[in-house]
Amino acid sequence: MSGVPGQPSYEADLSILQKTNELFYKAIENGDMDLMEEVWVGTADAVGATCIHPGQPAIHGLNKVLRSWAVVCARINYMQYFITDVNVRILDQVAIVTCVENVLSDLPGEDPEVAAFGGSHYEAVNIYRKTEAARWRLLTHSSSIVFPASDPVDTDGRPG
Repeated sequence: MSGVPGQPSYEADLSILQKTNELFYKAIENGDMDLMEEVWVGTADAVGATCIHPGQPAIHGLNKVLRSWAVVCARINYMQYFITDVNVRILDQVAIVTCVENVLSDLPGEDPEVAAFGGSHYEAVNIYRKTEAARWRLLTHSSSIVFPASDPVDTDGRPG
């Protein structure tokens, strides 16, 4: 409990953050740009919004970030996220959410009548900022593809 009247408890913040994180991925899956805009920071933090798509340079500014997601969503006919290994760290008005994005998507093929799907595995960092209305909004999203390792590596970074 935060102990301050009128302020949500840690558990309430955690629940809201998890729901907001889920809504972010739902917006991508559904190509819902209205929901995407709702999840990201508002105009007060628009300049600070940042997104790093896998293998791409950083995109700065809310309008550019939202445009990048519109392009991503327009290029994919089907995309489904299975989010695992969610870790949330709340630091006052900022929260860091790390997770694994397990993605199933359609693959372009030569025959449009034949469905083909592929899976990808990404590590993501989502940074949220708490607004004055006590709503958590996405400030930064960064995602990086994880390639299967040929040699297992232990937690010290040394080959297993």
